[in-house]
Formats: sequence, C-alpha cells, structure tokens
Amino acid sequence: MIDLTAPLAAMTPHLGPVSTPAFVSLLGQQQNWWPEFVTPLWLISVGLILGAVVSIAVYLIAMVLSFTPLGKLADDPKVGTVASLVVGGAIAAVLWTLYLPRLEGDEYAYFAIPPLGVIGVVLGFAIVYGMWHRTRREWGTILSEGVVPYLLWTAIALAVVGLAGTALVDDRNEILESIPRVNAIFDGTGSFEVEIPGNDVDVNPDDAPFVPANQTYTLRNLAELTIESDRTVLLGDASDPAAFTGPPTEVDPGVPLKYRFASREKPPIPGDSTLLHIQNREIDPARLTMTFASRPDVPEAASVIVIAVMFFLALSTLVAFRQAAPRVWALALSTAKNEMAQPLYLLLLGFGIAIVLFFGFFPFNTLGDDIRVFKDSGITLIMILGMLQAVWSAGTSVSEEIEGRTALTVLSKPVSRRSFILGKYAGIMLSVLVLFAIIAAVFLVVMSYKPIYELRETTRENANWRTGHDEIMSALPIFGLALMQTATIASVAVALATRLPLLANFVTCFSVYVLGNLIQPIVQSTGNSNPLVQFMGNLLAIPIPNLNTFNVQAAIDAGNSIPILYVAASFNYLVCFAIFIWMVALLLFEDRDLA
Repeated sequence: MIDLTAPLAAMTPHLGPVSTPAFVSLLGQQQNWWPEFVTPLWLISVGLILGAVVSIAVYLIAMVLSFTPLGKLADDPKVGTVASLVVGGAIAAVLWTLYLPRLEGDEYAYFAIPPLGVIGVVLGFAIVYGMWHRTRREWGTILSEGVVPYLLWTAIALAVVGLAGTALVDDRNEILESIPRVNAIFDGTGSFEVEIPGNDVDVNPDDAPFVPANQTYTLRNLAELTIESDRTVLLGDASDPAAFTGPPTEVDPGVPLKYRFASREKPPIPGDSTLLHIQNREIDPARLTMTFASRPDVPEAASVIVIAVMFFLALSTLVAFRQAAPRVWALALSTAKNEMAQPLYLLLLGFGIAIVLFFGFFPFNTLGDDIRVFKDSGITLIMILGMLQAVWSAGTSVSEEIEGRTALTVLSKPVSRRSFILGKYAGIMLSVLVLFAIIAAVFLVVMSYKPIYELRETTRENANWRTGHDEIMSALPIFGLALMQTATIASVAVALATRLPLLANFVTCFSVYVLGNLIQPIVQSTGNSNPLVQFMGNLLAIPIPNLNTFNVQAAIDAGNSIPILYVAASFNYLVCFAIFIWMVALLLFEDRDLA
C-alpha cells in the first residue's frame, strides 16, 4: 500500500509534522471508496433499465393487440373512456386485493385506497389507448416531443453514470439474485402445519418422544418466523435430547413465538429442516403452525423494483394523458415548451444544479448531521425553485395571455375554458417536473458521495454503500411531498392568475405559502385555551391549503423514514384541494370577459 503522506514528510524534514490535506486524508481513510459511491447509483440504473424493459414489453404487447379489434376501441372517445374505466377498475381491484391485506392492522390503511385506485385508472387508460392503432404509429412522436425527451435523457444519463461503475460493484451478483426474491406482488409469507400425537397418561412429559416434523423449509431468506401451537410443545434439533446442540424451545398454547431476523438472535428451529423434532408434552394431539416471512439476501434490492415501478408509471401516465386528452395535452405541451424556453427557467435550473453541488461539499459543521442538513437544504431549495417557476409561469401563461387577448384566440378553437385551465396547469407542472427531475438527478449523485466525503469529520475508517443507498431512498418520499406542495401552490397560482396580474399573484401566493405552513402549528400550540384562535385557524384552513401536511422537517431531524401511508394521505389531500381550487378557478374564469 502506498502512503501518500510519506513524500510530503520526506520533502520537509526540517519543518516537523505536516498537516495532511483534506483530500489526502480522505484517500488515506478510504482506500477504495469508489464501490461505496457507485453501488447506490448502480442500483438506480438497474431499476431504470428494468422499468424500461417492462415498459417496452407491455407496450409491445399493446402494439400487437392494436392489429386486433381492440385497437379500434378508442376510435370513439366515449367507448374508449368506458373501456379504460372498466380495465382500470379491474386493475385497481387487483391492487387492493394484493396490497391492502399487507396493511391489515394499521389504522391508517384506508389512506392507500385512493392512490391505488388512481394507479389502476391510469393504467387502464394507458392499456386501452396503448392498444389504439393511432398510438402504434405515434410512438416516435410521443417519445420525442415536449418534456418527454428531457425526462428520458435525464433517466438515461443517471443510468449511464451508474452502469459505468458496474465493474466496481462488489455485491452485484448477490443484488441481481435478490431482485426476483423481493416481495413486490405477494407478501412473501408461507406456512405449514405439523400434527404431533398425544402421549399416554402414564408417560412423564419429560420422557415423551421427540418426533420428526417431516417438513422442508429454509432459513436463508427468513425475515420473520411465527410459531403457534394449541398444546405445550418443545422444539429440538435431534430425536435424542442428549444430542441437542442447545436447549429446546418451548411453545405454549395461545402464546405465539415470534422470531425476527433483525434481532440477530439464534433462530428457535435448526437451519437444517431434517433436524427439527417436536415433543408434545400433553395427552391430546398437538397442532403446530409455522409461518415464514421471507426476504431477499440483499434487502436493498427492493429499491430496484421501486425505481422500475416509478419509471413504468411515469411513462404510462404520459401515454394515457397524451392519447386520452389530446386537446388538453396539446395546450399543456405548448405551455411547457414556452416556459422552458424562457431565460428564467434556464437560470433557475443552472442555479439549482450549482447550489446542490455547492451544498454537497460545503461543511455545515453540524458534528455528524451534515448529511441530514444537506438533504433538507437540497430538497427545500428544489421545492422553492419549483414554486417560483410555477407562480411565474401562471402569471406569464395565464394572466398575460388573458390580458393580451391571446387566450381569446385559443378559446376560439374547439377548446373549452375548462380545458384551457387544466391544460395551463398541466403544462406548468410538466415544466416544473423537468426542473425537479434534472436537479434531483444531480442531488442523488451527490448524495451517494456525501457519506464518503463526510469521513473527514468522523472517526469511521470505512464507508458502507448501504449508507448512501438508504439516504437516497429515504429522500425519494420527501421529493414526492415537495412536488405535491409545489403542485398545491401551482394550483392556487393558476386560479388567481385568471383575475390577478403577475405581481399580485406572487404576493398572494407567498402569503398563502406562509399561512399554509403556520396555521396548523399555531392552532395546535394553543390547544383549547384560545377558542378564537382555533376558530380562525379552522376557518382559514378551508380556503388556504394546509401545507404543513407536506412538511416532514421533524421526521428528517429525527432521522425517521417517511411511511408510504403518509405519502398516500398527502396525495389524497392534494387531490381534494386541487379539485376544490380548480372549481374556484373555473368560477373565476367562466364569466371573465376575454374580449
């Protein structure tokens, strides 16, 4: 091993000890940090590739079906809509059947019902319109128009960065083997029952025989084991107690024995299933039930499935939107392209990338919490930039078009005022989505390297790629909540833009942002001591969005992960508020004189 600090000491023997530069110290502490940096990005790239493969396979099948009568279902928009809702309802029912039982026992499990339903409906439209004969001829346009190329090239760039370090990933074979074992569809549980004969009345329970279980199992991928019995039994690893390698495990009736792999304790049953023997200590026959919950060898492989599903759903949403609502899509596409060509958009994009890179190497001096501060600061920055872009776009693409009579030209075509509002909002959010995606991709790359960089301020000698991976995956739900909060402010900005000019819209949206984040904490802090404050808070919470719903600062500070049900509940709130604000926008815009 080469000591990089030795030449410095040899060159300056008369100066005494030499302070080691930061980058030399980093290299000295982490001799081979490239695998730790590359592996989280490699997992993301594998997920993106898997998502692309699944998307290609699904839409190739849809393309083949487009040559059948199914390819003409969408020729009539009403028939296509009904067929999409039927297929979407069937998919939603399947999703509810598969995933709601996993949440059984959670009092907030019902929060998952609407998001799963929305996913089912989106996939229903994507499948029906993916089979449309027109879609078969328009795939080249779909993938090359508007915001789609920016999103695809961002995904491709991220995948290339990860794949470039494939040779440096130490655990790649184990990760690839673990992907099929991820319990993405089923919950990964299995069980079997063993019946043990009862003993004679004259037999002492301690002298009862240990009978073989005669069941096959494996503990290799075990995550959790539950053993239940209706009689008192002992579990041993041999037929003769003298040959036991350890004390037998007792299972009492009505008291389930639970074992979790995470506890790192010795399992209550032998690893070799042929060694399991059970003693029934009672007169009546015993019935023993074992329930196994499996897990992949590398649990982090689950992130590959998550990324693949996100990619597939994103592409399916774009396909469904474009093909099922062509007029709204055309207006959204025009709006997004126009906003992305503005100097402000490029300025925000460049500023966001530069600051995220700066934050990644800026010493926050928080004594070990630099990663948390970087995550919080980076995601907040991206959200604020997205909000600025959304409010600015609402002013330029809605308010100024109405004042400049451009909207009258658009509405003179077969475009309703409802489609105009929805198209403008969708276009603004598409431009914001591209802004989020590009800066977030840079953020994920920096986050993968951040734990290694922080070795300078810690006493650890080696970084683990799981640290960077866990930080990245814990940031994804926060990105989703930040995007939802941006979408909420964008809906308010679009609604106000039908009546207010740009400057007034900015001031109002800023006030809504501040009040939306303060109302709930103020009301909660007063409790029941001040009924007036409570009444005013509840009153203001009706027209003003409760943005504190999307704020998970406390969870970030505590180092807690964001439950998926919390993200689902926030999505439900966003949909409800967006529908409310869109109705207000239509009321404000319906009687607006455009001439």
